[in-house]
Amino acid sequence: MNNKQRDALNRFRQTLRTFIDLDGGMTLNRLETLLAVYCEGISDMQTLRDYADSEFGLSRSALSRMVSWRGDEAYLQFKNDAEGNATVPVRPEGQGFLRFEPDPLDYRRRTITVTPQGERFGANLADDIMAREVG
Repeated sequence: MNNKQRDALNRFRQTLRTFIDLDGGMTLNRLETLLAVYCEGISDMQTLRDYADSEFGLSRSALSRMVSWRGDEAYLQFKNDAEGNATVPVRPEGQGFLRFEPDPLDYRRRTITVTPQGERFGANLADDIMAREVG
């Protein structure tokens, strides 16, 4: 590996550190889905599903779980207790970056909007990345 390649990897590491500093618990796949909404202007789940399938081959269920963590309530996963009975855990709180609502024009679809909290996260991430590029 040459010095130019090392420099490129170090810049990438700095970008990742910015992301980790803002939300160290978010996976890169979850970040990608959030960035797709920010950068691609995706405003409904069907378009996001199509994007995720074509860009990185995510299944619908994996995508639904990932985007639910961006919403107000996270994915509800049923588990079995010691006797094998299905239990319903308390739904974990999501990050609140996105809001999902029924599409008023087609009840089968859900719209996606970025919340003020999501806007702040995106703006902070972009500002930190730009500051590291300059510095």
